[in-house]
Amino acid sequence: MLVKDIMTTSVVKVSKDTTTEKALQIMLENNIRRLLVDEDGIITIRDLIYSWKDLKTPVEKIMSRDLLFITPTSPIKEACRIVTSEGVGSLVVGDGARIVGIVTERDLIRHCKVESNAKVGDIMNVDPVIATPDSELSEIVEVMKSYWKRHAVVVDGKKPVGVISAKDIARALLAKKTLKGVKAYDFMSITVYKVTPDSSAETARLLMAEKNIGFLPVVDPVSLLGSLSERELLAVMSI
Repeated sequence: MLVKDIMTTSVVKVSKDTTTEKALQIMLENNIRRLLVDEDGIITIRDLIYSWKDLKTPVEKIMSRDLLFITPTSPIKEACRIVTSEGVGSLVVGDGARIVGIVTERDLIRHCKVESNAKVGDIMNVDPVIATPDSELSEIVEVMKSYWKRHAVVVDGKKPVGVISAKDIARALLAKKTLKGVKAYDFMSITVYKVTPDSSAETARLLMAEKNIGFLPVVDPVSLLGSLSERELLAVMSI
């Protein structure tokens, strides 16, 4: 399968003077996590929530100018290798003269199978960002920023009871115009899909693809052991 078979051709673009607030609105309305900025840069939902203290900041000040390109006729396995090696969540698809689409981690998770016998326990992150239902989102996002993450597991004792994603924080920010004093329990996702260390990586990929999610807590019968994100899965898929 080739990149052109799975890429999104309707790339949403904004101008450089678009505010953080407006960019977040556009992302949530279109159910996407990144925007092309005048074909000169790219801004992600993670970039935006990390800059939550000033919703009027133009995206030009925080966007990345390092656009990574891949051709439409490249194999999707090559796309997996590039996003893994470069530590990015998407690639711009170009034909040499113009941008024709974008391919994201989520696209690759849906279409590129795990061909090894890897188990979740072999590739999971054993130190995920953890919060409680009473944690303030302002505190959670600062921890996310320090570890360059976009998810936190919300626990009651050792039991996962929710997940806070960058999209959840974006929803909170647009609703409240601040993250100070906003509690995790008001915006966390309470439907928590989980895997165990003995689950196969392919089982985890299929679950992510079916539920359209990019993050899974890893558990034993009574407690949180770690987490699995698209990034860890793609590292295995790129081999």
